[in-house]
Amino acid sequence: MRITSHGLSVSPPPGWDAAIYLRPAGPGEVTRPVLHAATVPLPTGRGDYGSGLVETLSATDVFVALLDFGPEAAGTALFAPDAMPGLTPDMYRPKALQRIIAGQAGVQRFFTASGRGFCLYSVVGSYAARQALCARANQVLGSLQVAAGSGGGG
Repeated sequence: MRITSHGLSVSPPPGWDAAIYLRPAGPGEVTRPVLHAATVPLPTGRGDYGSGLVETLSATDVFVALLDFGPEAAGTALFAPDAMPGLTPDMYRPKALQRIIAGQAGVQRFFTASGRGFCLYSVVGSYAARQALCARANQVLGSLQVAAGSGGGG
């Protein structure tokens, strides 16, 4: 099943839950698309970086988030690489988590694709099993497509 919205498209592997959404915009605020994919059901009310979800990951689970920072971020120093990064097991680190959770590991990468700046954030439920879990995260990333344009709303 392919999910397409706001210039993002992904085909999550069987057994994964995925969504592409815009947070509600406050007055004068522009929001950008967020893509979430996980091996567990996506709870409502989760944070952009997976708060409310990553706490539920077991040792066999994976979470992937892609946050669009828009065309104004594209090509800046932080978002300089012009390609979606592939993940390697060595990229996952326990201290790379937004909030440290025993046994888990995360990775965060910034890049530019199709004229849009993005943050890729992924969490694996087990640092010890990161090799196999990283391969699962890369399955999602391998199916991801980014269209040119702002992808925003507001």
